[in-house]
Amino acid sequence: MIRAARLEAIESMVNTHHVVSTQQISETLAVSGTTARRDLEDLVATGRVERVHGGARSLEAASTPPLETGRSSTAADDESTPSAIDDPFHEVLRRNSEIKRTLAEAAAGEFTNGQTLYLDIGTTVFELARQLMHLDLTVVTSSLEVVHLLSTASQVKVVVLGGEYNRDYRCTQGPAVLEGLEDLHIDCAVLGCAGITESGIVRDTDSRQAAVKRAATAASSRTVLLADASKIPGVGAYTALDISEVDRLVTEGPLPTALHDLCTAAHTEVLTA
Repeated sequence: MIRAARLEAIESMVNTHHVVSTQQISETLAVSGTTARRDLEDLVATGRVERVHGGARSLEAASTPPLETGRSSTAADDESTPSAIDDPFHEVLRRNSEIKRTLAEAAAGEFTNGQTLYLDIGTTVFELARQLMHLDLTVVTSSLEVVHLLSTASQVKVVVLGGEYNRDYRCTQGPAVLEGLEDLHIDCAVLGCAGITESGIVRDTDSRQAAVKRAATAASSRTVLLADASKIPGVGAYTALDISEVDRLVTEGPLPTALHDLCTAAHTEVLTA
C-alpha cells in the first residue's frame, strides 16, 4: 500500500474507533511497528489525529469526555477501547520531553536522603530518576534504563528486580518481579501509566505491568503517580490501580471535574506542575 493510501486508512480507523493502538494499525495494514508509528507522527503533524500513549485517538474523541461505564478488576471502563502495545522506550522518551521534565522536577521535591523508592518503567519516571541522582537513596526498579542511568550515581544503591527481559519496554517482567517486591518495604512507589479515566481507573496497556504497579503499591507506604494531559483518559485495557490508592497525582493541567472530585473525596493530593 502506498503511503498516501496508508495514511487515509489509518485516519479512517482512528475516526471509526476513536482510539486505535499502534499494534492494531500494524496488524491491519500488514506494516511494521516502526512504519505504523512513523505514519501516526505524520498524521499528528498535519493535525489529522492526536497522539496518545501506545496509539492515537480522533480529534473528536480528544475534545469529548468519554462515556463512563462500570468498573472491572481487569479492564478499563470503556470496553470498546483497544488494548495497546506501548511504543519502544527511546521513541516515547523523545515525545513530550519538556512536559516530562516539568513533571519530574515538580515531583522531585518530595524525596530526601535515606529513602527507598520504587521507580516504574515509564519515560516520565525515568526523567524523575535524573532529578534524583544527587540524593543518597535506595532505588528498586525493573527498568534497565533507570539502572543504566543510576549506575553513574555512586551514592544511589540500586536493587534490580529480576525476570524476563522485555526489549521494547527495556525492563524485566513476570512473576520474579512480583516475588521480589513481596520481600521489600518501600517508602514510596513512583509510577507512570497509560491513562486515567474520569471514573478514577489508572490504566495500563500490559497486564504484566499493571500487576507490577499493584505489587509496588502494596509494598510501599506511599504512591505517587506521574501523568501528563495526554494520559487523561489515555489508552489501556488493563486496570492497574484505582485513583484512591494514589497519594499524590502529579500532572500539568486541570483535571476533568469528575476526576478532580474523585481525587478530593479520596484525599489524593493533586500537584499541578
